[in-house]
Amino acid sequence: MTSSRTELSDILEPGIKLLIVGFNPSLVSWDKGHHYANPVNNFYRLLYQSGLTPRLLKPDEDGMLPQYGIGLTNFVLHIPSANESKVPTSVYRAGIEGLDEKVKRYSPKLICFNGMKLYSYYFNKKLPDFGLQQDTVAGKPLFVTPSSSGAANMYFARRQELYHEMKELLDSFEE
Repeated sequence: MTSSRTELSDILEPGIKLLIVGFNPSLVSWDKGHHYANPVNNFYRLLYQSGLTPRLLKPDEDGMLPQYGIGLTNFVLHIPSANESKVPTSVYRAGIEGLDEKVKRYSPKLICFNGMKLYSYYFNKKLPDFGLQQDTVAGKPLFVTPSSSGAANMYFARRQELYHEMKELLDSFEE
């Protein structure tokens, strides 16, 4: 790795409506310095197809997401890996407190866990199903989607449905 960074920074600003939470930076994201930068990751395409962004953003445009009401963070910002299983569970669990603080500070209307295992790490129980949850994060509604990673493509159609549902839910908060 050629990068000298110590973490992949959050993309958070006051006024975000949706906070999308990932596991930790991929090796590609770490190297490029942008979230969801692996070309096989479907993240930006899912945002665009659902109407959460008005156009298809490139990973190096991740800093534009707050202007569309979207913020990004990870449970772990300082350890890149090829996949989430390479980081010890204890490290993910340590990121929970930081997430709660970010939610309280930025007060998004909705939290999205981008990956079902995030739910298990956060609540220490199995995810009942994707979509809107009864559990909350720091008092805010929680929506869970399958990971946008290219490695989770068995869920591709379901992910598209869920991102559309998430957009509709966010729109309903505006009414």
